[in-house]
Amino acid sequence: MSFCFLATILWYVSCTNRSKHEQIDRTIKNFYDKGAFNGAILVAERGRIVYDTAMGSADFIKKRHLDTSAVFYLASLSKQFTAMGIMLLEQEGKLAYQDTLGKYFPELPAFTHQISIRNLLNHTSGLPDYFESANLVKPGLSNVQVFSWLGKQRKLNFSPGSKYLYSNTGYVLLAMIIEKLSHKSFSQFMKQMIFEPLEMQHTLVFDQQKIVIRNRALGFDANKKIDDYAILTSGDGGIFSTTHDLFKWDQALYSGVLINQSKLSEAYQKAKLKNGNYSDYGFGWNIKENQADHAVYHTGELNGYQTFIYRDINRHHTIIILTNQGRALQMWPVADRILKILRER
Repeated sequence: MSFCFLATILWYVSCTNRSKHEQIDRTIKNFYDKGAFNGAILVAERGRIVYDTAMGSADFIKKRHLDTSAVFYLASLSKQFTAMGIMLLEQEGKLAYQDTLGKYFPELPAFTHQISIRNLLNHTSGLPDYFESANLVKPGLSNVQVFSWLGKQRKLNFSPGSKYLYSNTGYVLLAMIIEKLSHKSFSQFMKQMIFEPLEMQHTLVFDQQKIVIRNRALGFDANKKIDDYAILTSGDGGIFSTTHDLFKWDQALYSGVLINQSKLSEAYQKAKLKNGNYSDYGFGWNIKENQADHAVYHTGELNGYQTFIYRDINRHHTIIILTNQGRALQMWPVADRILKILRER
């Protein structure tokens, strides 16, 4: 290959990346100017960051500005980490996906005993979602309290494996299974088995220890009134992180550094229901799969936080959006626009 030809290719790639950066920047600034975007966003193409910025306030009251190292509550994005914890234990032979709740929690009502770990992972357990209990969800709510609440329920929503129904309760139980088998707190396990190996230095589980989080983006509603995260459950949520740490996580999932790829692929498989149909959820990931796409993604929303991660596995495209202004932003219009830009030649 001649030097001139190589230089031409490098120039073309540089111009293309610059063009995509500019298009994404115009898109995000447009939402920001309308008062819809307040947060941090990172976009990568084939493992290379093409856009990385933060706009707005980490604290509207104290007028503290956001930067790209700001730490946000992830809400339900946390579920992919809980699922990975379970997969790591399965890889070590400490559990099997067909293990049932009766094995780990015989004290729970008998109607829960046939629910499998797989059912918990892919939301086919039939367990009621504790967020539907208005009297339960209050500041300081813990996993132990959710467990006690579940023990007082009288039935499932449906037979395990027959339907898909999103249940935060199931992921609280998965966190408790991790603690039971690892003999560590959920926060310790996540730190030692995932966050530290991946050098996710600004990622942690926020639980009853109430660790002080530096450079934290406080939660506000769409009208910029304080609406900060206040409960202490984990497994279904509970994790704080940054766009850069989540990008480390995204890239690690391609490398096999935590788990071998054949086992990881099961997380990206749609759950097969008893009637032969499939849901669109795997192990901690929503799944988008057709002739053109194979992508996994997840959204999160609680109090003033909205979060989003999208991983186009075929093209190695990544979009990470973390916000702290309630429902001011609609995630999918932003994500769809960015995906269109990334796919342009």
